[in-house]
Amino acid sequence: MKLTRAERAQRLQQVEDEFVDLWDNMSALWGISPTMARIHGLLYITGAALSMDEIMERLTISRGNVSMNLSKLVEWGLVRRVHKRGDRRDYYESLSDVWEMFTLVASQRKRREIDPILSTLRRCKERLSADALGPQAEEPAAQARLQRVQELLTLLSRMESLAQRFFESHRSLRAAMELLADG
Repeated sequence: MKLTRAERAQRLQQVEDEFVDLWDNMSALWGISPTMARIHGLLYITGAALSMDEIMERLTISRGNVSMNLSKLVEWGLVRRVHKRGDRRDYYESLSDVWEMFTLVASQRKRREIDPILSTLRRCKERLSADALGPQAEEPAAQARLQRVQELLTLLSRMESLAQRFFESHRSLRAAMELLADG
């Protein structure tokens, strides 16, 4: 069945819409706003550098909302600002390497979620130490709490150390994932 140019454009538009909705639904898993996800989804799936006006029109989002979310996407490194010759407007394009995108999102989530947990666990451990509690540190209740905190701290510290190795380069993450999948 041969499609007309208009039918092909309509099908591409449908795929883009479906993909943007998918990105919107996945936003909660990534820890980002749905609008930020929709903008990124549009830039990623189209593979095009789009102006703020084009993004506003395509997603029916206000200028302020687009501007704020583009700034966050640029800050995260998922989107970059580009210029077109002869045009004074800013255009935005998404990274195209999915491994690099995943590494950046995971790194941001670690910074926002895991790092504060580790800091709190370290403070708890310090407050349960003999220096902080004195002789009470030897009591069974204090010892049990210290053990639980230490076990969590050990687990999360090891995971953090492993994650840091992966975040150093998205290529490291990809190699590790391929090794685990093949093994």
